[in-house]
Amino acid sequence: MATLIDWHAHHTAPEVAERIGQLTGKKPKIDDYDSPELAQRVKDMDACGIDLQLICQGAGIYADQLSGAQALEIMHHSNDVLAQRIAPHKDRLGGIAAISLKNIPESVSEIDRMAKQGFRAILMYPHVDGEMLVDTPAMEPLYAKINELKMPIFLHGAGTAQSDSLKKLEDGGAGVAYAVLSDGEVAECCLRMIASGVFDRYPNLQIVIRSSGGGLPLLLHRFYWKHKGPQGEQKKYSEIFLEHFQIDCAGSDPTTLQFLIHKMGEKNVVFGSDFCGGLGPLSRGLNGVNGLADPNHFKNFTAKNSTRLLHL
Repeated sequence: MATLIDWHAHHTAPEVAERIGQLTGKKPKIDDYDSPELAQRVKDMDACGIDLQLICQGAGIYADQLSGAQALEIMHHSNDVLAQRIAPHKDRLGGIAAISLKNIPESVSEIDRMAKQGFRAILMYPHVDGEMLVDTPAMEPLYAKINELKMPIFLHGAGTAQSDSLKKLEDGGAGVAYAVLSDGEVAECCLRMIASGVFDRYPNLQIVIRSSGGGLPLLLHRFYWKHKGPQGEQKKYSEIFLEHFQIDCAGSDPTTLQFLIHKMGEKNVVFGSDFCGGLGPLSRGLNGVNGLADPNHFKNFTAKNSTRLLHL
């Protein structure tokens, strides 16, 4: 039987959310299904047939909205709490380590620290303070460490509204930021990494994009531009994208999921539920899969992809 691995799940630790509230004046909302008692989460996984769940911090705990020192405080606190909570369930729960792009050297050290504690992947947001860093020299030590450890990156949009013009909209433009800007940031991030030759220098880098890849699968036919490699070789952006990027299926209904598999190919899709990310109970995260003509086939090929990415 296939091993079903869930790439996209959150835990918003109440104590970290409280600290964010103290620093920003706005406490992140904790999902109704979230709980510090992760034993109940494991029971939910049993009921749904999920063997392993990878957990990252909740989207509201975005440290790089803070000053440099505060961002590092939250990064360490968030990782420590998550490590403590998953420790009794390491056979069923895995950690995705948060980093801060406001301090690359400290983030490199944090990756080493959390890898030694058994964390399996790295959580990365596409920008900091509205600026893309992914194609800058500052990122090289971070990529080098992740490439060395062969840990996958889980790429998640921050959904932060940077433009003052958004403030005139309802809810401060949050609906625009979460629905459109977040996906736009992720798409730009991916293509900047390709165009700047990141994967020429760090061929082990593998990236899983959250929530069905946003709009990227629909745009894949537009990635016809050719990247010039170090030996003068040329590859379409689409080829490089499919060599280094996968998408999880969170948020997809059966029809959308069929389209994603067709566009990305079976080797580039993994399972993700977005549990505790606002989509409801864990069982709802399987609606798209269970609505396919052959759910077991999906589970089989995503199991192969996930075990490859995690070196299991």
